[in-house]
Amino acid sequence: MKLLALNIIFLAALIIGSALSQTDGDKLLKELQTKFDSIEDASADFVQSHNGKKILSGILHYKYENKLRIDTKKLLIISDGSTSWNFNKKENKVIISNYEENSSGLLSINELVYVFPEGCDISSTVEDNQRILILIPNSYSASFDRIDIWMNDDDLISKVRVNDASMGTTEVIFSNYRLNQDMALSEFTFTPPEGSKIIDLR
Repeated sequence: MKLLALNIIFLAALIIGSALSQTDGDKLLKELQTKFDSIEDASADFVQSHNGKKILSGILHYKYENKLRIDTKKLLIISDGSTSWNFNKKENKVIISNYEENSSGLLSINELVYVFPEGCDISSTVEDNQRILILIPNSYSASFDRIDIWMNDDDLISKVRVNDASMGTTEVIFSNYRLNQDMALSEFTFTPPEGSKIIDLR
């Protein structure tokens, strides 16, 4: 009888703990979304790695809602929310395509903050005094198994880690945020340089 009572208490604790984690996760997500709702534009340095190996670094520029500019040593990726330009600086080649929201993956602020959470069970944890938002897909159609989003004291994203059983682990670290610089809309369009090779996929 005592064993049964202990099992019931243990089960109840698990259920309550899960509910609290979900509630805390929803609260943390709301704080993140509220922060980005207040941002007209933002720039941040970033470093992206895959399975522990650095693959990309540069500067990310974001302007509400789907405008994106990613500037690296070899590539310049720009989107105005309807058209995307992928410019290879070394080869002087630009690929133009219709904007797809998920094409920028972890470097799309809109995806991370607003889109991905819609199809996920949400919880949170704390690690080394940093709050971490945990997104786990609630359907098999998702392209990832889990996303962890670290948040700094300003409710901005400091790190994102994506786990995928088939692809491994991808991580992006953001730093040195600059907010509300009144970035011109012209920063989010692109005119191919003279003599560049243009591949238009629209």
